[in-house]
Amino acid sequence: MPVGDAQGIVTMITMITTCPACRTAFLVTQEQLAAREGRVRCGKCATIFDAREVLQTELAEFASESGDRPEDQLPYTKAVAFPEPEPVAPRGTDPVFPAADPERARRPARWVAGSTLLALALMTQLAFHYRGEIALLFPEIRPTLAELCTDLGCDVPLPRRAELISIESSDLQADPANPSVMVLTATLRNRAAFAQSHPSLELTLTDLQDQPLARRVLAVQDYLERSMSVEAGFPGNSELPVKVYMEASLLKATGYRLYLFFP
Repeated sequence: MPVGDAQGIVTMITMITTCPACRTAFLVTQEQLAAREGRVRCGKCATIFDAREVLQTELAEFASESGDRPEDQLPYTKAVAFPEPEPVAPRGTDPVFPAADPERARRPARWVAGSTLLALALMTQLAFHYRGEIALLFPEIRPTLAELCTDLGCDVPLPRRAELISIESSDLQADPANPSVMVLTATLRNRAAFAQSHPSLELTLTDLQDQPLARRVLAVQDYLERSMSVEAGFPGNSELPVKVYMEASLLKATGYRLYLFFP
């Protein structure tokens, strides 16, 4: 603001503020500071800041006879551009600093939480469906899986790789002690390095023309010895003897077919 004296000398109180973002300095007036509680907008980078926090004042004397305004004679006008501060919107409505929408801010967090829950549910389903394969790959966690399945009313199945189990030999003959009884003997081999479920056996009796006369499916309980555990499975790299007695004298069978499978 200009102040005159009797000798025609004008003293100018200059207020200068500096943008904290781009370091541009420019002039401000008392009216501008009072209009928006000191908040101004930088004319160079449009940053809004409180001019009072970086306000400086200087005194400059100018001869009144020059005819120029004291503001135009300040040394800063040539060295630094002093853009006129633009109108600043009231607090809370400034477009540079929009008010946050609480509901919108919560949406990403809800989306992340929902996605995480879905991923966990999918992983749980996959782990349940492939629990047998997981137990095969990580035998040390089989007891834990078995315990969990006990609570859920399920079990941890052993692998069922029929292509790794073979019938090494088989024979069907009448029992010497009782000719009316047929005796099926066979040897099964598990070529896998891991234990597997016991397969089922299908026995088909045939006539002279190799036509089927009767067919019977033998479950593991039908051919496994009572001293052996079904739950332990068919040990890897091992053989299993099979002997089954059947009443089939009335069929007059002359041949048979035998193969294994998993139901």
